[in-house]
Order: sequence, then C-alpha cells, then structure tokens
Amino acid sequence: MSVLLILTLVSLFLLFPIINAQQLEGTQQTQWSRSTWLYLPAVEGNNSGAVINTTVTLSYPGTGQVTVQSNGQVQSSTQYSMEMAYMVAMLYAGLNYNNYNLKVFINASGSISGPSGSFGVMLATYGLATGINTSILHDYAITGAVSPSGLSGPIGGLSQKCSAASSKNLTLAFPVGNLASSGVSNCKKFLPVPGIIFASNEIYKTSPYNIEINVSKDEEFELAMKNSSNQFINQTNKILKEVNSTISTLSNQTLFILNLEQIINYSKNNINLAKETINKDPYASASYAFTAYYYALTANYTIWLYNISLSRSNYLSTFVNNVTQSIINDANKLESKLINNSNLNTLYSQELMATAFSRIADTIYSAQYTQSISSSISNSSLITIAQNMAYSQARLESALSWAQAAILSNKTPPFISQGLISSTASAASTYTTAAVNYANSLIDYYVAQYTSIGDIADAQILSAMKSDLNYLLSSANNLLSKGYYTAAIGVYEDALQNSLSIIFIITGTNYPFVTNQYATELQSEFNLISSELASRGLQSSIDNSYMNYAKQIMNSDPESALSIMETAVVDSIIWYIGELSFNNANSVNYITIVSSNNAINYGMYIIYLAVGISLGAFIAILYVSRTYKKLYS
Repeated sequence: MSVLLILTLVSLFLLFPIINAQQLEGTQQTQWSRSTWLYLPAVEGNNSGAVINTTVTLSYPGTGQVTVQSNGQVQSSTQYSMEMAYMVAMLYAGLNYNNYNLKVFINASGSISGPSGSFGVMLATYGLATGINTSILHDYAITGAVSPSGLSGPIGGLSQKCSAASSKNLTLAFPVGNLASSGVSNCKKFLPVPGIIFASNEIYKTSPYNIEINVSKDEEFELAMKNSSNQFINQTNKILKEVNSTISTLSNQTLFILNLEQIINYSKNNINLAKETINKDPYASASYAFTAYYYALTANYTIWLYNISLSRSNYLSTFVNNVTQSIINDANKLESKLINNSNLNTLYSQELMATAFSRIADTIYSAQYTQSISSSISNSSLITIAQNMAYSQARLESALSWAQAAILSNKTPPFISQGLISSTASAASTYTTAAVNYANSLIDYYVAQYTSIGDIADAQILSAMKSDLNYLLSSANNLLSKGYYTAAIGVYEDALQNSLSIIFIITGTNYPFVTNQYATELQSEFNLISSELASRGLQSSIDNSYMNYAKQIMNSDPESALSIMETAVVDSIIWYIGELSFNNANSVNYITIVSSNNAINYGMYIIYLAVGISLGAFIAILYVSRTYKKLYS
C-alpha cells in the first residue's frame, strides 16, 4: 500500500466525523437562514476611529448573490471585497458558493469604501457555513483585506482602529503585515492574523491539525524540467558572452556599468544554483535557470536601449513597441498551435498545459503593459523597460517548456474526465471574475488617491494595469465560449495571479516574524486544499514543486517566495472549486474544522481519532522521513 493511500485513509478517519450537527440538520431543510454580527473597525471622515456593528446573513438555497448594504452608500471596493470574502469562506467550508446567498449590513452612514472589512466578513461567513458558534466574534474588532487564498492583507488607519477597539475593550485582530506599524502602540489588546487558518484556530478556538502532503514525483515532469533548465543555461551563457563583449565599449558610464555588472552577477549566481539543483530538484533548477536567463536578457536589452538613446533617442519608443509586438505575435501563434494539441486526459498534463497557456497570457500581459508605458522613456527608466521586455521574452520561451512537459506527462495518472475539465474552466471564470473585479475596484480606489495628491504618473500606471487585467479576463472568457477549456483555465490562472499583486500587497517582509507567519499560513492553506483534492483522487506534485522552490528562496527573497506560495494555493483552489462545482459539493465535507463549542458526537470522534492516531503511529514507524524571483512555473 502506497504512503499516499495510507495518508489519505488517515485523513478520512480523522476528518470524517468533522461534520457538525447544525450543518447536517440544515441540509435536510428546504430552506434556512443564519445570521451573526461582528465589529468592523473603520476610520471616519474626521480621521477618528470607530467600530461599526455589521450583520452577516447566510441563506440557502441561493444563487451565489452577495448583497452589501448600509445606511449610506457602499462603494465598489467594499462590494467586490465582500464578494471575494464570501467565495473564500465557502470554499474553505467545502461548499459550492453558487448554492447560497450572503447579505451584509454595515450599520453606518456616509460613504463606505475600501476592503478592510472583508476579512472579518469572511470569518463570520465561514462560521455560519460550518455551524461554529460565532458569538466569540463579539469580543473582537476585525480588520484586514481578504485575498483570494484567504490571507489577511495589510490595511490603513491602524492607529485609529486600535484606539477605537481599545475604547470598547475589544481585541483588535489585524493583518500580521501591519505588525511593524507605529499605530500598534495604541492597542491595549491585539491579535496579528496572517489568514483564515490561523484566525479560525485563535478566534474560534477550533481544533488545530497537522496535515502532511506526500505525493510521488512525476518522472516525465522532472525530465522536462531538466531539459528546460539545460536549455536556459545554454541560452544564458550565449547572451552573457555577447554582453561581456559589448559592455567594454561603454565609456564614461561608471554608475551605469556598475548596475549592469550587478545584473550580470545575479544571472551568474542563478546559473550556479541551477546546476547545483538540477538532479535533486529539477523544477527549482529550471526556475533558477529561467531567472538567470531573465537577468541576462535584461542586461542585453539595457545595452541596446542605451545605445539607441545616444544616437536615435526619438526612436526608443518605436524600438520597444516593435520588439514587444513581435513577442506578442509569437505568443499568439504559439497559443493557436497549442490549442490544437491540448486534448489531454490526465491531471498532470492538464495542469502543465494550462500553465503553458498561463505563461503565454502573461507574456502578452507584460508586453502590452510595456507598450503602454513606452511613450515616456528616459535614461533613468532604461533598465525598467529592459526588465519588462526581458520578462516577456523569457516568459514566452518558458511556455514552450511547459507544453512539452504536458505532452510527456499525458500517461501519468490520475486520469480525469472532460466534464471535470469544463467544470473547472467555468468555476475558474466565476472565481477569477470576482478577483479581477476586486482588483479593478482597488485600482480605482488607489487612482483616486494618487490623483487627489497630483501623482498622475502612478495613477496612469495603475490604469494601464487595469486595462491589461480586463484584457486577460476577456481573452479567457473568449476561450471558454469556444470550448477551449484548458487554454481558458490557464488564462484565468494568469489573470488571477496578476490580480493577487494588486489585492495582496506584501509588506513587512524585512521582519522574519511576519514572513514566517504568512509562510506558515500559506503552507497550512495549501496542505488543506491539497488534502481535499487528494481525498478525491486529484493529487499532483506540480503545485508542491512551487512550494518547495519558494522555501529555497525564502531567506534571500521573501517577497517573491510568499508570492509563489500564494500562487500555488490559488492554482490548487481553481481545481478544487472545479471539483466542488462538478459534484455540486456532494462529497463529505472533510475540510470543515471542528470547533470545541459545537454539539457533535464526541464519543464517535474519539473512536475515529484513536484509529487515526494508531494508523499515524504505524506510518511514522514505516516512513519516518518526509518523502524572480519571478515564478518560472
């Protein structure tokens, strides 16, 4: 019997009884409605803090509708953040959000804007969905911007919110990313929170758990990654040779040369890392090699742009547009070619091909963004433009590697049905649309802030990002309408990943405690979603490869590492919500976390727990050891 099978059996024994009586009773009724209330801290117009009583109501049956009301006007940034909060809560409860409705009433006047109330509403919704006793929420004021994976993102006005919570003798639960803020000193009682798993354990006092995921490696995937690594290493060496011969022609540009030499050293260091890891971790090796290639291209493009700026400065914008348009054309050709070769029937091959389409979409997204800012190139921005051009080119070439890996892995189980693939594409559409709407509303919110202080340049950059996000979503919807489900999944994933960079702005990574808290939370989220997939026979090692690579670069580049980890979580979520939709969440809700204040049959739970622990001890004896920077994945 394989280790994965034994682990799955243990998960079934431990998690099967975790279905509380209230939820089971609810599913037998024709319709029901549950409500709770909580305090959401806010900053009022006079720059003073307040805690706002907010009522959250979950009802069944429904159509997935989220209604947000107040005594004043609710802005789009609040509305869309609440929609994201609802979806996150329901997927962690193991329920299909299309079958329920949520109503949020914020008892405040005036204009309600911003996403900082979304994490609290998410936690309340999760409690209602799982039957947890939500009265404990009344001891807290909860603030945080929920991310599509369930993290609590940094917020503003912490000092005022601390003061308001303290005046009511409440504990302020705020994002761990805000821990370094000066306003913390105004809090009498506070709880830094990284995400839903931590919050559930600490606030709801749910029973902590430890899930370990061990998935056998896909030999074909690892072979493809080794080949990709070697290709990028060879290409990088050729470019560096050209760069070294050109850099000597640059005279009287000491600072410029120093910047180039730093980029070249980054490239060389990543080549060494790629060579060191190629046998023990082929995916990490390919990631290092990709990063090396990206830096080499950056150096090369920088020199080209610099030389053009000396002789034909008025041609710079035209040159950038020509190069990026050529990349876009190649990306469109590759997409058309792969669409005709994407009829694959294993989870591995589907994930890999979807990733190839995701990389193509990211290529186009990045190239179009570069075009949108190319009209205002100056010597000080040459390296930035070169980085964008290099990223687009490298991303496109990585797409081909992923496509080759997909074809090689088409015989690696588990095999999946076309019904699950189409269901996943449709579910990804709903989830990604919510994330893009959320990101766009935040862009509008930030643009208004920048414009009000006269920062037009940053406002224009954000507006360009919004346009490109909408392009990705439109492209994915078009592919879905034509029945190109694998391609649609890939482009939805890319739109979702780009939305993350706007929704969850990582802060505080210079403090190891903050980084470790978010990393631990993301690992817990990943293990939980992965165990759900594994219990349904949908285990895969690809996203696990992302997580392992992120751990390798955590110390040197914590911001990129956390971004990679969240990408792995949301990629897993895409397939999980696809399965929930495909089976209408009919499978046993293993993902629900038991609360110590729920009315469940403790006698039966102890029996299951004893059996599970016995099996766990048996496994421990047999199996003691556990089997850029920009994501290459």
